[in-house]
Amino acid sequence: MPDRTFHTTCQEQVYGEVKSMLGELTDEFSDDADHCDFYLKYGSTVIEISIEPFEEDNAVIEVLAYCVQGVDATPELMRELLAMNAQIDLGAFSLVGEDVFFSHSFIGRHVRAPQLLASLQSVAATSDLYDDKIVSRYGGETALDRLRGWSRRTRRTEAG
Repeated sequence: MPDRTFHTTCQEQVYGEVKSMLGELTDEFSDDADHCDFYLKYGSTVIEISIEPFEEDNAVIEVLAYCVQGVDATPELMRELLAMNAQIDLGAFSLVGEDVFFSHSFIGRHVRAPQLLASLQSVAATSDLYDDKIVSRYGGETALDRLRGWSRRTRRTEAG
């Protein structure tokens, strides 16, 4: 396994704290060996937790949900995402190409388990609530459906 590259001591410290907290919160998460990221599944969404350096003595924790992939990125969808952002208390939707994400970021130097848990729950629940609605109106598929399809294609390719 390659060594993880940390840009600051604080990033490394926050990474270790988040990993420890995730170990206490859930048995089912994966640790990206090449980056400072963790992944876990919640309902029909996949959550990525990334730890990025912020200045020399801090880090940013981003909790991001892969909400919908392969969506029809219309002006109507963009307006709807902006309107939803105005209503949601914690986090925001974004559109990158044909993929809709929902995320929340916060300073991580003094992260505590309740803060991480609140962010995880908010991001996961919001994404899980809206992903099927977005798919029904604008196409695409939920992150979990995309993973299931990829897994089936991979098994067929390996078997064939």
